Amino acid sequence: MQNFPHYTTQQKWNHWLTALLIFAVIILPMFKISLSHWLGGMTNVYMLHKSLGTLVLFFTFWRIFFIIKQGVPNTLPKTKKLQRALAKSVQGCIYLLLILLPLSGYLMSSRSLNFFNFINIPAMPLPNYGYVFFHSVHIYGSYLLMVLILMHILAAIYHHWWIKDNVVRSMV
Repeated sequence: MQNFPHYTTQQKWNHWLTALLIFAVIILPMFKISLSHWLGGMTNVYMLHKSLGTLVLFFTFWRIFFIIKQGVPNTLPKTKKLQRALAKSVQGCIYLLLILLPLSGYLMSSRSLNFFNFINIPAMPLPNYGYVFFHSVHIYGSYLLMVLILMHILAAIYHHWWIKDNVVRSMV
């Protein structure tokens, strides 16, 4: 029996699956030229990027549902108010971006969203400045998400190797 607070099995699976999906969503546009050869062209690279981004949106809503339903464990002591505030702020911003980025990605494109060649969602007609605005939101939000994920990872490393508490063990 574990003698420290830990996340539920559903929350752990969702966390790590979302992490893998986000990694893939970030890698696809960064290496689109070299990956287009392996994936059968640039159209397939973007179809996969959009489809995986849509899955990230789905898993984010699923995760929020389980947080509301089951709560989250208090992995940090209540006396560590600054750490708790920073952790909740970074996590909250990550959740917000995991909703905002797929939506802005959909809205920035004048092309339909072809979900794994299975479901086709027509593009939302917008004036040109709308596409430009959502493109900026998507690009700058992506950079911000990468910074926040890096902070999240560094905080996990800090807790595991320097503080040697059970924060990381609660999610694995």
